[in-house]
Amino acid sequence: MASITVLRLLKCVIVIFVLGLLVDGAVVRQYTCDSYFQSWCQLHNATVHMDTDVQASVFPRVRQLGFIYGSIGNFTHTFNNQLFKAGVLRVFARGTRVTTLTMPSTIEQLYLRDNGLRTVEIDPRARYIVRYLRLQMNKLRSIAHFEHLTQLHELNLCDNLIEDVPLDTFATMPALRQLILCGNHIKTLGTTPTVIQLPALTHLDLGGNFLASLPLERWQLPQLINLSVRDNLLTTLDSGLLVRRFPLLRILDASANALDCHSYHQALQTFVNRSVVHLIDRRMCSVDDAIVLDAEEMRRPNGIKPAAAEGNGPLEVRHLKERIFLQQRTIQQQRMEIEQLRANLTTLMEQFDLVAGPARALDPF
Repeated sequence: MASITVLRLLKCVIVIFVLGLLVDGAVVRQYTCDSYFQSWCQLHNATVHMDTDVQASVFPRVRQLGFIYGSIGNFTHTFNNQLFKAGVLRVFARGTRVTTLTMPSTIEQLYLRDNGLRTVEIDPRARYIVRYLRLQMNKLRSIAHFEHLTQLHELNLCDNLIEDVPLDTFATMPALRQLILCGNHIKTLGTTPTVIQLPALTHLDLGGNFLASLPLERWQLPQLINLSVRDNLLTTLDSGLLVRRFPLLRILDASANALDCHSYHQALQTFVNRSVVHLIDRRMCSVDDAIVLDAEEMRRPNGIKPAAAEGNGPLEVRHLKERIFLQQRTIQQQRMEIEQLRANLTTLMEQFDLVAGPARALDPF
């Protein structure tokens, strides 16, 4: 029993050993899993720079392989072929200094978070099966040829250096459900006059960019539930058009924008009536009291007004409205946090269900 236990432990430790064989003058190195995260096989500090290094490397035969730190250099065709030979379908790499990615056509899930990635090479002639692609916290400036990734369900490009994002790029992705573009330098969303249809999109995050306007009239997103445009340069927001274009909208984060008083007033009335969880910075506009009064009048049966308050009635009512507003804002923030956690949980459950067999995987990020 002791010997069996020792053998099992050795399987979980990375072993780089010399087989005594040479491939094009390079020593063959065979990797085994250093550790496991659920059913993800993890390799720590692997070093693969040149194609000769890749050809001389033998990766473990697993479906889910992760590289943590170390140095990979570039995801080349040769590297992708070695992963294909090992039967790998899902890959993550964190802190491996990958600067160039040649998009693999045999990988279903690819997570390259925080790698200094600058270039993604996509072959228009290839047929890609990738469904989950997360390239956040890198140095990408362009999404050229991303329209050829037609099988995507989720795309995360948050915290890169992208300035221009034509939304028609994603019109070729009928199954796309989550599009996360926060924390870039996006100033425009394309100039094409055609209507962009994303029939499955439920979550769109454009927060932390430099958008001065939203071309809502060109967006056809019938399933959109969660929209974030926080921390942009918006001064106007047509909330009426927004709820008409996105009939299922339930969460809107438009905080940290300098909306004018008309947009602010219209947004409060529209979203309260539609039960949309919204986060909008309060504007010191003269219409604030009118909004509260209108909402109160709508809730009173037959328009019956309460008896006039005695003494300092107007001042007390004003203070009461202030407290109610602050409480409502706190509740809205809490509801938004709950909905965001629920959306994250849904994503994790989808990842959980994608893995075949008894050993199911969680997203290592």
